[in-house]
Amino acid sequence: MSTHSFNALVCTQNKQEFYIAVLPTEVLEKVCYVSSRDQDPKEGFQRSLNESRAKDIANYMNNRDGIIPSALILSAQDAVQFSYNKKANTITFKENEHGFMVLDGQHRLYGLFKSGKNYHIPVVIFNNLNTMDEVNLFIDINTTQKGVPTNLLLDIKNLSGRETKKEDKQRKIFDLLNEDSVMTGLLSPSKSMVGKITRVTFNQATNDIFESGFFKDKDIETIYKGLKNYLAALEVTLIKSKSNKAKITNGLIFKASLAIFHDITDTSLEKFGDLKVKSLTACLEPISRINYDTYKGTSNATYSAILNDMKDELRKENSSQYGEIDKSNLF
Repeated sequence: MSTHSFNALVCTQNKQEFYIAVLPTEVLEKVCYVSSRDQDPKEGFQRSLNESRAKDIANYMNNRDGIIPSALILSAQDAVQFSYNKKANTITFKENEHGFMVLDGQHRLYGLFKSGKNYHIPVVIFNNLNTMDEVNLFIDINTTQKGVPTNLLLDIKNLSGRETKKEDKQRKIFDLLNEDSVMTGLLSPSKSMVGKITRVTFNQATNDIFESGFFKDKDIETIYKGLKNYLAALEVTLIKSKSNKAKITNGLIFKASLAIFHDITDTSLEKFGDLKVKSLTACLEPISRINYDTYKGTSNATYSAILNDMKDELRKENSSQYGEIDKSNLF
């Protein structure tokens, strides 16, 4: 049984000691394990490994020159005979495949393993913890530490130079609509707020607009004008429904309404040859018949029910043609 020794620092917080070191993944791969609830229903307490997430991390490290500076949190088990030398500031442990339980960072760790390369990563090691201590520490880590909200990450992504072309268009159109449209003041760029549409919801709702239909590959100004008029028509339509829940800021209704965007714009172009608010309102009129107060909850099933009812009311034709369009009078 091999023995390993590494430089380390000891740290004490509220009478609890732990050790901070930098270990290579080629050693960690031989000594770390996870106590999965699925594999050990009696004493396991962690979620199962998400292989897809681990592969994404490996790809990030190998193909994007990634870095993972955050420390893993480990609990030394009796089998490794963990010890700390105060004079030399070193930790020593025996090699054992069940030597260190991973309390936090399993996907980071297994992603590094999948990369096939040897990386040196920071680790925080606790020693002499019993099962209750380990579970409590696991709960504390996963309830007191919050990740950065997705809305904020989207809002600042342009500063990183990592926005996709679609995300760039969505961000700019979102900001334009927040400045001048029926959505002014009803859009929240960086955080979730009651009564407002977040950037995440907006991106999900508008995702298909850039993939197909009349607006595919159109410039930002054209898409903005189209969405501005569409949302103005949608607001009129929802008010006409007289349902208390029929609000443009209802996330599920907003996403469902954007899911029929192509159907409505195609119909408007075919019948009226334009995308003016009046024309779009006429095309959306059928969904004003829906009683939106009957929908309960915020699940995907509720979203699907709203969308299906909208499509049923529209009774859209099988196909649409754009025909000759006078672009100078389009909006």
